[in-house]
Amino acid sequence: MIGRSWPTTRLVHRAHLLYTARPMRGTSRISALRIRSRRFAISLPLLALAFAIVALPVLAKKDIYGDEPNEFSFDEKYVEKWKESAIVLPPYPDDRDLLPVAMNSTDTLKIYIDGKSISRARDLVARFALIVESPSGARSVFYDGYRCETRQYKTYAIGTAQHTWSPAANPQWQAVPRSEINAFRDIIYRRYACDGQKSARSPEDLRRQLQYQP
Repeated sequence: MIGRSWPTTRLVHRAHLLYTARPMRGTSRISALRIRSRRFAISLPLLALAFAIVALPVLAKKDIYGDEPNEFSFDEKYVEKWKESAIVLPPYPDDRDLLPVAMNSTDTLKIYIDGKSISRARDLVARFALIVESPSGARSVFYDGYRCETRQYKTYAIGTAQHTWSPAANPQWQAVPRSEINAFRDIIYRRYACDGQKSARSPEDLRRQLQYQP
């Protein structure tokens, strides 16, 4: 007796289900190994990057030989501090060497600088003899120094009636005063003695400023 026959499509479908439900032995293990190898390959660059980030600050503090640091803390004791140069009083001003200082129209004083007395030493201070003349013709003579970096001046000596210098007693640096009228030291500081970078002009440059002023 011939048995009951099954449709061909149903047999193929069941065979497919049996095949997919039970993969070949060793397939899952190979797939797991591949996944692990991929994860390991991805993690290696990440570990290297993390190590570089951690090690960079340590390596940056060493030189190319890995011995000495490239960074040093600032210590003021190694900085050369400003030191005022020794002062030698110039000859007393001669009227033939006086250069007028252009003042404001409202000022009542006449100001002159002795062109031959202009100097600038290693301390970068502009020094010169300064003549202040009142409307009545009375004169006061000073030997001044200007520190452009700090906007200060110092009077080293004062002229006498005998046309000699009288050294000032314990001269000190003072702020250049600002006033609405006859502010001659402020004008000298801003327009003549110091340049736009707050540095003292050279004697040649200062004389040029006075000789060819507008």
